[in-house]
Amino acid sequence: MDGAIRLAIAAGFAAMPLLWVGSAQAASFDCSKAASRIEHLVCDDPDLNSLDSQLQGAYLGALDRSNHPLDVKQKQLAWLRQRDDCADRSCMAVAYRRQIKLLSAISDEPPRCGGSTTVEIDSCALEYSHRADRELARYLAAARNRLTDEAKQAPTPQAPKTALADLDVSQTAWEAYRKAECNAVYDWWSEGTIRGAMYQSCWLEVTEARTEHVWSTWLRFMDSTPPLLPDPTKH
Repeated sequence: MDGAIRLAIAAGFAAMPLLWVGSAQAASFDCSKAASRIEHLVCDDPDLNSLDSQLQGAYLGALDRSNHPLDVKQKQLAWLRQRDDCADRSCMAVAYRRQIKLLSAISDEPPRCGGSTTVEIDSCALEYSHRADRELARYLAAARNRLTDEAKQAPTPQAPKTALADLDVSQTAWEAYRKAECNAVYDWWSEGTIRGAMYQSCWLEVTEARTEHVWSTWLRFMDSTPPLLPDPTKH
């Protein structure tokens, strides 16, 4: 791969921020400060805890993928008012699941994806790769938060502490693998005009697979408790 192009691509990804979510118990607020009836219902029920965490992840993802984030915010506020009218946990659980499904389905094509030139196609592919990076960052943050919380609460905290350290090591190794793998793809296509698009396609595919693995390994439960974030393959 040409050195200048590699540096430009690497700089684009290095600029991506980590989007941290809240605690694994209830991602959208601190249960130690619960005040309203609804907040206490969420904090006192494990399933609602997890659904609330899922909802926060689905909402952040929808904001990121939508070309009209203000509409997403307004609809979310309207949904919160509807949820607050629920009289019991059953009504709330139904409302959460319905809203999570709606938010997870929001995925607009980026504005830069309307062209047909090589530069425009590469720009479009880069934006999808950026979205995938931001989503992976959210899922990794949730996994780290879960392990951190379990280390605080477990009678023997060494296991989650060690797992958290190992997760960070594995993420660093995975990032090196992704770079090497997609560089190989770029080099294979280096004499063609689609080399940039092929590189971004590799980046997107490998990143989405990593996000699904993080979700499956760290954000689901062995029992019927809902996962901490929505299934990333469902949008």
